[in-house]
Amino acid sequence: MAATPTPVPELIESMNTTFENAGQAAGAILTNLPIWLSKLLLSALVVLLGAVMIRLGRRLINRMVQGRKGSAVRSPGQRETFRSLVISVFNYTMYFILLTVVLGIFGVNVTSMIAVAGVGGIAVGFGAQTLVKDVISGLFLWAEGNITVGDIVEVNGLSGEVEAIAIRTTTIRHFSGNLYVIPNGDIRTVTNMTRSYKRAIVDVRLPYEEKLDRLLALLSDEMQKAGDEVTGLSEVPQVLGVLSYNADAIIVRIAAMCTVKENWGIERELRRRIKERFDAEGIQMPHVQTAVAADS
Repeated sequence: MAATPTPVPELIESMNTTFENAGQAAGAILTNLPIWLSKLLLSALVVLLGAVMIRLGRRLINRMVQGRKGSAVRSPGQRETFRSLVISVFNYTMYFILLTVVLGIFGVNVTSMIAVAGVGGIAVGFGAQTLVKDVISGLFLWAEGNITVGDIVEVNGLSGEVEAIAIRTTTIRHFSGNLYVIPNGDIRTVTNMTRSYKRAIVDVRLPYEEKLDRLLALLSDEMQKAGDEVTGLSEVPQVLGVLSYNADAIIVRIAAMCTVKENWGIERELRRRIKERFDAEGIQMPHVQTAVAADS
């Protein structure tokens, strides 16, 4: 039986064609390499220049906002909020411009992209409703001034100090250090704890074994001294009277008007003074005693 001949000429021709194509591709890459390198270097230069412009723009915005004393920006907190919003808008605008320039360097038709984005925007408009709501809510937050940077607030059950109000989100720092980022559109009811004044509230547990009139008189005397000695108080703390009767103690409430953000420290100081005064008078403050069974 005769052996089948091997198609060597066809194989050699196919390999030659492959090598030619690879050589042409490599030649094209080497030919265009300087062009791509120049585009990359130019893009890097644009990004670097953009970063410098962004930094300079932020500094200029800071100076302009700090020097603004008009009626539209009524307080330092609102000026800081306005600064945060303007910088947020400035950042987004600069990022968009840089992206457009870099794409243009690589030959992308930016005009066509914008047109396509406009048509696509109609399609995704419903999906962008949340984003639009966040942006509009952010503008209203600043315009109405209900919360500003530096305020102590409670929003959606989260409390802390407002660190920034951007065009889309509000950042709140909890006292523990946790950072909450809340979309502006989700902000509904706000509890602001730093407007005009604050009241320090102290509930005191009094023993049933002592005369109530004597205890109230001691508290009033000690609060009179605190009004003269404790920094941050706007008035002498008032002993409001009996709040409730518990099983083991009489609850009396003390309230004092004080400056914003000073109420927590004043409450701690008043509790310390009351304890020391009761100790000096020989009055034992009520405490729950638990009976422990003796070992058999």
